[in-house]
Amino acid sequence: MAKEEKKAPKLRFNGYTNDWEQRKFGDLYKKVSEKNDGTYGADKIISVANMYYKSDVKISGKNYLKTYNIFKVGDIAFEGNKSKHFAHGRFVENTIGDGIVSHVFDVFRPTMSKYDLQYWSYLINNENVMGKILIKSTNASTMMTNLVSKDFLKQNIIVPNSYEEEKKIGKFLNEFDSLIALHQRKLEKLKQLKKFLLQNMFI
Repeated sequence: MAKEEKKAPKLRFNGYTNDWEQRKFGDLYKKVSEKNDGTYGADKIISVANMYYKSDVKISGKNYLKTYNIFKVGDIAFEGNKSKHFAHGRFVENTIGDGIVSHVFDVFRPTMSKYDLQYWSYLINNENVMGKILIKSTNASTMMTNLVSKDFLKQNIIVPNSYEEEKKIGKFLNEFDSLIALHQRKLEKLKQLKKFLLQNMFI
């Protein structure tokens, strides 16, 4: 007898007991190729790898900017560089504001009527979840993987059936990241203090 597929995570917030639901990515996102009509200038070019507006991009002319794809808040883009953390490339969600990205990136726009930006940012960038999906929807090359969009949109994913649960998960993970960043800054200050002491406490 086949093992029944798990329909809910091991850790839940109190009050949530319903099974999650299986959805196809094609029911959640659609591929878009919306070109920049000149609305966005070079100051709105977004780095997909690091999710910030680039400030050092050299553009040959305004017409070249029209080859860029529009990348709105909530859109996800596929970044095909392989790494030790992402064996088949990865998806990144736009959380910083509307802008544009190079035409080499496949962009998908959410079709969900209601969704939590933070939850989906963590989900689609999670190798434990997305790695298995990308195995089935990418073609490998030496340094990068290429996404096969039609195969990606056919893949299934288990998601909460409640926007409220999405929101709780997204908020919790975001607060956790903020806590990590705070302690990292404290750690760097302690390292600098130790360096100062080592330089000044010995002859």
